[in-house]
Amino acid sequence: MICGDLKGRKVLVTGASSGIGSAAAVLFSEQDCFIGVHYFRTPEGAKETFKQVKKNSDGILLYADVRDEKQVEEMVNQFAKEAGGIDILINNAGSLIDRQSFEKATLDYHENIYATNVRSIFLVTRAALPYLKKNKGNIVNIGSVAGHTGGASGSGMYSGAKAAVATETMSMAKEFAKYGIRVNSVLPGFIDTRFHERFSTARHRKEVAERTPLGRNGTAEDVAKAILFLASDAAGFITGEYIAVNGGSYMRA
Repeated sequence: MICGDLKGRKVLVTGASSGIGSAAAVLFSEQDCFIGVHYFRTPEGAKETFKQVKKNSDGILLYADVRDEKQVEEMVNQFAKEAGGIDILINNAGSLIDRQSFEKATLDYHENIYATNVRSIFLVTRAALPYLKKNKGNIVNIGSVAGHTGGASGSGMYSGAKAAVATETMSMAKEFAKYGIRVNSVLPGFIDTRFHERFSTARHRKEVAERTPLGRNGTAEDVAKAILFLASDAAGFITGEYIAVNGGSYMRA
């Protein structure tokens, strides 16, 4: 999959050590982009992603806790300095962290869910905005179908956080349009990544695949291709929108 208009773009991908973030980083490297491979807790995964990136183009490894304002600013500025700016920001970092019900969840869990999935997008976007304004860049936020459906048992607060990502994407699109910046989101459904290896049983993964209209679970590469489309000139008149990548398990009129 090649999008010639992306050649030479500077692309920062948060949460790029595995799954969707890793697949996106590699796919953009195949377009000859300069890639920022961000990680937090899994340096080995990030190094493997970076190794794949370097087969195609160039880039830089970046460490930061995206819940922390100072670390985010330092990470974004480091990338912009090394790359010579920022053209595309992919806000992928996020996690379910754990399955906890509303009845029994701790306050710390609630706060961490929103910090990991919502505060992170605010902090990274705010830090990157001056660079994106210079280049009339664009942003792709990674939400979740759970933000529209309420999610499965024990993922209610995660679903709420992803719903916030959906509405903030629209608000950003409205606010940043005057700078020529497009903002869209991708909503993965059930994607076979480390995320679901951790939080879903093999039996559940099989059952979900069987009841999905297209007959399978998604892959990280499926999601990465949607991200690539939204970041490319092919989507040049699309902003404030989302693409749900879920094999037909969630549809809208």
